[in-house]
Amino acid sequence: MALFFTALVLSGCGRKDHYKDIDPEKIKPWKPKSEPLSEYGNHSPYRVHGKVYQVNSNPQGYTQSGKASWYGKKFHGRKTSNQETFDMYKLTAAHKTLPLPSYVEVTNLKNDKKVVVKVNDRGPFVGDRIIDLSYAAAKALDFVHEGIADVHIRVVNSPKDLVQKPIKQGLTYLQLGAFSDKNAAYNLAKKASELLGIETFVTILSTRNGALHRVRIGPVASESKVNSLINKIAANGIPDAKVITE
Repeated sequence: MALFFTALVLSGCGRKDHYKDIDPEKIKPWKPKSEPLSEYGNHSPYRVHGKVYQVNSNPQGYTQSGKASWYGKKFHGRKTSNQETFDMYKLTAAHKTLPLPSYVEVTNLKNDKKVVVKVNDRGPFVGDRIIDLSYAAAKALDFVHEGIADVHIRVVNSPKDLVQKPIKQGLTYLQLGAFSDKNAAYNLAKKASELLGIETFVTILSTRNGALHRVRIGPVASESKVNSLINKIAANGIPDAKVITE
């Protein structure tokens, strides 16, 4: 599964002693182009905080209005959902459903300032925000100190091979646990099968640290079935089931 960044607007995030002041006029703009669909970050559907999201496989002409936030120092240097390195001084963004990478024009509705950003991350998964912008993009739109802005977004370019290489439709499983000890894994699988009356299986993943034995149920066909199974599993004393899409 991809790594999803839940960006929060932290108190004091716009203070100069926390962030290098940059001239918006000197921020290097993108030359938008249709790039190949990223190998990572485009599985669909995916689930975060109990909500299921479907990646948009036909984003041409897509527009959206709502609230934007920004993220920076806390995530600077970390990997984005498509495995690029997040640089808060570049014009990038996170969006919940646009295919990665996409280029999006963002307009601050308060001052009509515009900027084109590259969407290479997933989020924001906070409140009613529709897009999370890098520090540089927030500077360009002049809302760093406010933290939140009302914006309009418009897709400029989307991945060029969406037709030839469609968004992967992942299969959804419930993972009850993952163990280096195979006996622990098979014991849990047996216990779950007896308690739930549901077929439970173990898959083995090779890692640099040895084999990882994953105890799973599925694939599960619908969100309602997922929720029903989670409740049933928790009621039977197995509280840490995770939803996995592959």
